[in-house]
Amino acid sequence: MNQKLKFMKLLFLVNLIFVGCATMARHEIPTYSQGQEVSYKEDFKLKIGEAYWTNQINYQIADANFLVVDMSIISMRKQTATLTPPVFTLVNEQGYEYEVSDRGIAGGGPDDNFIYKLTVDRLSPLVPIKGKVVFDVPKGNYIMIVSAGEKGEARGKIYRGKDLYKFKLLPVN
Repeated sequence: MNQKLKFMKLLFLVNLIFVGCATMARHEIPTYSQGQEVSYKEDFKLKIGEAYWTNQINYQIADANFLVVDMSIISMRKQTATLTPPVFTLVNEQGYEYEVSDRGIAGGGPDDNFIYKLTVDRLSPLVPIKGKVVFDVPKGNYIMIVSAGEKGEARGKIYRGKDLYKFKLLPVN
Protein backbone atom coordinates (compact mmCIF):
# COMPACT_ATOMS: atom_id res chain seq x y z
CA MET A 1 0.00 0.00 0.00
CA ASN A 2 2.87 2.36 0.83
CA GLN A 3 4.39 1.93 -2.66
CA LYS A 4 1.02 2.56 -4.30
CA LEU A 5 0.72 5.83 -2.37
CA LYS A 6 4.24 6.87 -3.43
CA PHE A 7 3.42 6.02 -7.04
CA MET A 8 0.21 8.11 -6.89
CA LYS A 9 2.12 11.08 -5.42
CA LEU A 10 4.78 10.78 -8.13
CA LEU A 11 2.11 10.59 -10.83
CA PHE A 12 0.40 13.65 -9.36
CA LEU A 13 3.68 15.64 -9.36
CA VAL A 14 4.50 14.64 -12.95
CA ASN A 15 1.00 15.68 -14.03
CA LEU A 16 1.32 18.99 -12.15
CA ILE A 17 4.66 19.76 -13.83
CA PHE A 18 3.28 18.82 -17.25
CA VAL A 19 0.20 21.03 -16.87
CA GLY A 20 2.30 23.92 -15.51
CA CYS A 21 4.74 23.76 -18.45
CA ALA A 22 1.89 23.60 -20.96
CA THR A 23 0.25 26.63 -19.34
CA MET A 24 3.49 28.62 -19.41
CA ALA A 25 4.05 27.77 -23.08
CA ARG A 26 0.53 28.96 -23.96
CA HIS A 27 1.17 32.39 -22.40
CA GLU A 28 4.46 33.02 -24.22
CA ILE A 29 4.19 36.28 -26.15
CA PRO A 30 5.82 36.20 -29.59
CA THR A 31 8.18 39.05 -30.46
CA TYR A 32 7.51 40.85 -33.74
CA SER A 33 9.89 42.99 -35.78
CA GLN A 34 9.45 46.58 -36.82
CA GLY A 35 7.68 46.72 -40.17
CA GLN A 36 5.84 43.46 -39.51
CA GLU A 37 2.05 43.78 -39.70
CA VAL A 38 0.13 41.85 -37.04
CA SER A 39 -3.55 41.13 -36.54
CA TYR A 40 -4.74 43.24 -33.62
CA LYS A 41 -7.98 42.40 -31.83
CA GLU A 42 -9.09 40.20 -34.77
CA ASP A 43 -10.51 43.01 -36.96
CA PHE A 44 -7.47 45.32 -37.23
CA LYS A 45 -3.90 45.21 -38.54
CA LEU A 46 -1.21 47.02 -36.54
CA LYS A 47 2.20 47.92 -37.93
CA ILE A 48 5.13 49.42 -36.01
CA GLY A 49 7.31 51.42 -38.39
CA GLU A 50 10.51 53.37 -37.93
CA ALA A 51 11.79 54.32 -34.49
CA TYR A 52 14.32 57.10 -33.97
CA TRP A 53 15.99 59.15 -31.23
CA THR A 54 15.80 62.92 -30.87
CA ASN A 55 16.47 65.40 -28.05
CA GLN A 56 13.77 67.89 -29.05
CA ILE A 57 10.30 67.85 -30.58
CA ASN A 58 9.01 71.27 -31.53
CA TYR A 59 9.87 73.34 -28.42
CA GLN A 60 9.88 70.41 -25.99
CA ILE A 61 13.29 69.29 -24.74
CA ALA A 62 13.60 65.69 -23.54
CA ASP A 63 14.60 64.95 -19.94
CA ALA A 64 16.56 61.95 -21.26
CA ASN A 65 15.95 61.28 -24.99
CA PHE A 66 12.78 61.12 -27.00
CA LEU A 67 12.23 57.77 -28.69
CA VAL A 68 9.69 58.39 -31.46
CA VAL A 69 7.89 55.37 -32.91
CA ASP A 70 5.88 55.54 -36.16
CA MET A 71 2.88 53.25 -36.40
CA SER A 72 -0.30 52.61 -38.31
CA ILE A 73 -3.50 50.63 -37.89
CA ILE A 74 -6.04 49.49 -40.49
CA SER A 75 -9.60 48.31 -39.91
CA MET A 76 -10.50 45.10 -41.72
CA ARG A 77 -14.20 45.52 -40.86
CA LYS A 78 -16.69 46.18 -43.63
CA GLN A 79 -18.07 49.26 -41.85
CA THR A 80 -16.57 52.23 -40.03
CA ALA A 81 -15.25 51.27 -36.60
CA THR A 82 -14.00 52.83 -33.38
CA LEU A 83 -11.17 51.43 -31.33
CA THR A 84 -10.08 52.04 -27.76
CA PRO A 85 -6.43 53.12 -28.04
CA PRO A 86 -3.95 50.47 -26.97
CA VAL A 87 -1.63 50.88 -23.99
CA PHE A 88 2.01 51.30 -25.09
CA THR A 89 4.84 50.42 -22.72
CA LEU A 90 8.59 50.25 -23.27
CA VAL A 91 10.63 47.69 -21.36
CA ASN A 92 14.42 47.87 -21.28
CA GLU A 93 16.91 45.01 -20.86
CA GLN A 94 16.85 45.41 -17.07
CA GLY A 95 13.04 45.13 -16.96
CA TYR A 96 12.27 48.81 -16.29
CA GLU A 97 8.91 49.87 -17.74
CA TYR A 98 8.24 53.29 -19.31
CA GLU A 99 4.93 54.90 -20.25
CA VAL A 100 4.24 57.12 -23.25
CA SER A 101 5.46 60.68 -22.70
CA ASP A 102 2.97 63.54 -22.82
CA ARG A 103 5.84 66.02 -23.30
CA GLY A 104 6.66 65.26 -26.93
CA ILE A 105 3.00 64.95 -27.91
CA ALA A 106 4.08 62.69 -30.72
CA GLY A 107 5.73 64.95 -33.22
CA GLY A 108 3.75 67.94 -34.41
CA GLY A 109 0.66 67.87 -32.23
CA PRO A 110 -2.75 66.19 -32.55
CA ASP A 111 -2.37 65.51 -36.29
CA ASP A 112 0.68 63.32 -35.56
CA ASN A 113 -0.36 61.83 -32.19
CA PHE A 114 -1.39 58.20 -32.76
CA ILE A 115 -3.26 57.82 -29.46
CA TYR A 116 -5.17 61.10 -29.98
CA LYS A 117 -6.12 60.08 -33.52
CA LEU A 118 -7.49 56.74 -32.33
CA THR A 119 -9.47 58.54 -29.62
CA VAL A 120 -11.22 60.99 -31.97
CA ASP A 121 -11.13 59.35 -35.41
CA ARG A 122 -13.28 56.56 -36.69
CA LEU A 123 -11.50 53.90 -38.72
CA SER A 124 -12.83 53.55 -42.25
CA PRO A 125 -12.45 50.10 -43.80
CA LEU A 126 -8.98 49.53 -45.31
CA VAL A 127 -7.87 53.16 -44.67
CA PRO A 128 -4.81 53.36 -42.41
CA ILE A 129 -4.54 55.76 -39.50
CA LYS A 130 -0.89 56.76 -39.06
CA GLY A 131 0.84 58.56 -36.25
CA LYS A 132 3.60 58.59 -33.68
CA VAL A 133 4.04 57.58 -30.06
CA VAL A 134 6.80 59.24 -28.01
CA PHE A 135 8.70 58.00 -24.97
CA ASP A 136 11.16 60.07 -22.89
CA VAL A 137 13.76 57.45 -21.92
CA PRO A 138 17.51 56.84 -21.65
CA LYS A 139 19.07 55.52 -24.87
CA GLY A 140 19.20 51.75 -24.93
CA ASN A 141 17.59 48.61 -26.26
CA TYR A 142 13.84 48.29 -25.80
CA ILE A 143 10.91 46.01 -26.39
CA MET A 144 7.58 47.80 -26.91
CA ILE A 145 4.54 46.07 -25.45
CA VAL A 146 1.22 46.93 -27.10
CA SER A 147 -1.80 45.81 -25.12
CA ALA A 148 -5.53 46.20 -25.37
CA GLY A 149 -6.39 48.18 -22.25
CA GLU A 150 -9.80 46.72 -21.57
CA LYS A 151 -8.72 43.09 -21.15
CA GLY A 152 -6.37 41.30 -18.83
CA GLU A 153 -5.04 41.86 -15.39
CA ALA A 154 -2.97 44.98 -14.80
CA ARG A 155 0.57 44.70 -13.46
CA GLY A 156 1.97 48.19 -13.41
CA LYS A 157 0.80 49.69 -16.69
CA ILE A 158 1.18 46.56 -18.83
CA TYR A 159 -2.03 44.61 -19.23
CA ARG A 160 -1.52 40.85 -19.22
CA GLY A 161 -4.44 39.84 -21.42
CA LYS A 162 -5.31 37.99 -24.58
CA ASP A 163 -4.53 40.96 -26.84
CA LEU A 164 -0.85 41.49 -26.06
CA TYR A 165 1.89 42.14 -28.63
CA LYS A 166 5.64 42.56 -28.26
CA PHE A 167 7.86 44.42 -30.75
CA LYS A 168 11.67 44.63 -30.74
CA LEU A 169 12.62 48.22 -31.53
CA LEU A 170 15.74 49.09 -33.50
CA PRO A 171 15.89 52.90 -33.36
CA VAL A 172 18.12 54.87 -35.70
CA ASN A 173 20.20 57.69 -34.26
